[in-house]
Amino acid sequence: MIFTKDQWKALQREEFSLGAAPIGPKELGNNSKYIFALPARYNYEFLEGYEEVEAILEGNPLKVVK
Repeated sequence: MIFTKDQWKALQREEFSLGAAPIGPKELGNNSKYIFALPARYNYEFLEGYEEVEAILEGNPLKVVK
């Protein structure tokens, strides 16, 4: 997911929601204009390979240009 900084701030203030999940998206990184995030339930079904996805995300794979 990609948000402008203003959209992200509004989301954090709960001015809008993106679904029924009790938590919001997780920030992966940001640059001077945008916030890059994962949806709250991106891994909800624990499909084959989900452990590998989690391991990759733990290594902070997203490198943004500031």
